[in-house]
Amino acid sequence: MFGEFSEPAVAVPVLVVGDVMLDRHVHGHVRRISPEAPVPVVSLLGEAQTPGGAGNVAATLAGLGCPVTLAGLVGADAEGALLRDTLHATGVARLALREAPGLTTISKTRILSEGQQQLLRLDRDGDRAAFAAEAGRLLEVVLPLIDEHSAVVLADYEKGVITPELARGVIDRCRERGIPCVVDPKKTEFSAYARATVVTPNHLEAERAAGRALVGDEAVALAAAELRSALQLDAMLITRGPDGMTLSTPEGALHIPAQVRDVADVTGAGDTVVAVLAACLGSRWDLEPACRLANMAAGIAVSHPGTYVVHADELSAAWRGLSRKVVGREAARRDAGGRRRRGRKVVFTNGCFDILHAGHLASLEGASRLGDLLVVGLNSDASVSGLKGDSRPVIGQENRASLLAGLACVDLVVIFDEPTPESLIATLEPDVLVKGGDYALDQVAGADIVLARGGRVVTLPLVPGVSTTSILRRSASPPPASAQGERG
Repeated sequence: MFGEFSEPAVAVPVLVVGDVMLDRHVHGHVRRISPEAPVPVVSLLGEAQTPGGAGNVAATLAGLGCPVTLAGLVGADAEGALLRDTLHATGVARLALREAPGLTTISKTRILSEGQQQLLRLDRDGDRAAFAAEAGRLLEVVLPLIDEHSAVVLADYEKGVITPELARGVIDRCRERGIPCVVDPKKTEFSAYARATVVTPNHLEAERAAGRALVGDEAVALAAAELRSALQLDAMLITRGPDGMTLSTPEGALHIPAQVRDVADVTGAGDTVVAVLAACLGSRWDLEPACRLANMAAGIAVSHPGTYVVHADELSAAWRGLSRKVVGREAARRDAGGRRRRGRKVVFTNGCFDILHAGHLASLEGASRLGDLLVVGLNSDASVSGLKGDSRPVIGQENRASLLAGLACVDLVVIFDEPTPESLIATLEPDVLVKGGDYALDQVAGADIVLARGGRVVTLPLVPGVSTTSILRRSASPPPASAQGERG
């Protein structure tokens, strides 16, 4: 059943209700300890703001292509205004954010070293009682919105917005309308989430709700079944980090292994899970494939530093078995921008790479030594055919992308359809643009864009006698007579 789906998500409208936050990430060099106190001195490199909490769930849904509405509470303050801007920037166009006197916008500021080690986190939580006092008015806004959406997410971070009364009102309306309701819980006691479609605690949250330690698959499955039955849920999904996920339904338990990835940061992994689940269930997927896809998306999210929004193109590529290095323009832009803010140098090169050979490898390894992140722009099949004729490419774009992604020197691969990568270069804004030595500077597409930003354009020498054209020419020629005799 899982393999029958060719695309990971359908653009269904989803409503997200919960604790909305502003995440700040401040990056810097650490070279010394302060003479004033035994603390590191951070030399500021850059700062980024992203939606956090329920805002990150909404941003992920927008990245998946879903029209999303975000409902929550914010203060009439600078952080609230900045949060709205970051939400719009991530594609969350419809906001039902209620302001009220006495509310302070929730924010988290993380101070990170250049190696992404978190040095300090500053939280601005606001008054939980003030948020809870406004929850009833927020419910009045939310209830009419439910009917306009195919799925609902309750993103509870226990900051005061998701009161038992609000949760009960939303879940009951979803049950009446037959709309899936996915809950990301933070309360110690789960009774407020009764009759939801699926509740998705992590391992620690499940242990707290069950009142005991959960060691091993069987113990987790038993607790999941008990909680599901007691709360009258359709399903309980316990996320278990490196141990994957355990799904409990009336039909039994299913253990889903974790995706094998280098973990950079687990921040926001749970947000990714509930967003993908809601998109899939709103599209009428069955629970098992929906959970498998959510597990895959979480694997992508944790392989990136900070709060990472998984987009439809990279999830679709992972669904089809492509490397996580094969990404779309938006994902590459965000990754490159994040690296630059941390003081890293982004390098770009491009080509058809039709029949990958030693000359390509030498060029790519040389390019990678010029910076910290090597992004390879790959001509699509249509682009190659337009440049080289109908007989090319010999190898399809997904296979060519996978081969490039398998090289240690390549960090990201982006497929583009245009004859030249100029548009892609303008999007990525690399610090260094690299081409082979057979190009003059005025022939390098995008050189003017890079130079105008103060970047470099570098041409690398070619490996003599090695090219795709020469390889194809030799393969098309009949072998020498002596070789024919030997084979005969």
